[in-house]
Amino acid sequence: MKLYISLFLFILGSVVGSFLGCMGYRIPNKIKTTFPPSFCSECNKKLKWYMNIPIVSYIFLGGKCAYCKKPIGFIYFFTEILCAFLFVLNNLLYGFSINFFISTILSCVLIVTIVSDFLYYYISDRVLIISVIAIIVTLYAFTGANEVLKAIINGALMFGIMYAIKLLGNFIFKRESLGDGDIKLMGVISLAIGVMNSFCALFLASVIGLIYSLFISKINKDGIIPFGPFLLIGGMLSIYFSEFFAHIFHVLI
Repeated sequence: MKLYISLFLFILGSVVGSFLGCMGYRIPNKIKTTFPPSFCSECNKKLKWYMNIPIVSYIFLGGKCAYCKKPIGFIYFFTEILCAFLFVLNNLLYGFSINFFISTILSCVLIVTIVSDFLYYYISDRVLIISVIAIIVTLYAFTGANEVLKAIINGALMFGIMYAIKLLGNFIFKRESLGDGDIKLMGVISLAIGVMNSFCALFLASVIGLIYSLFISKINKDGIIPFGPFLLIGGMLSIYFSEFFAHIFHVLI
């Protein structure tokens, strides 16, 4: 039974990942969600249905448009596989518990943000609002109104902390130190996983982001990195290893 569930979630995740990757391209470029139908961003030709099968089409097309033969961004293929993998992993770890739904919501936000932030340095308010609604509905369904209120306070508190960090960073470095999208995103993450776990997420994001920046420093001379995906990766790792981090906090305190 678990095999069938995993297979279903893999297929579902790949389809969702394909849609979210598309949204990661469309939203920053001010293109409607449903119109025009899927098209090649190079030659603008409408894609046939069999050119839109998640994962499979990219492989059979050799990573190129069937019309103009221009390369299709590998990031879209990557997000389809990643979303499929995360859907399965979340279920294997948590079944269909609250942690499955919370981690899957963050997974979906991650997929959109990987495309929009890495390619356009853009974090969509629309995506954040939808994710907030989804998180609140999930928390209410599993825990009730009191926990929802606590979660909202956590989100607001983390938003305030991040905004204060931005003001301090701007004062010290005399330049924009943190994007508004990152601040809002951290508020959403804290809404989902709480303040303490959010600090873990922020620490992990900083470490992973630093490693990434060292690798691309020769290419990206201005030193700007898309921090949103790393915040979400940190948030998800904080869920996956929550018991470990709770033990660390217990030892330190």
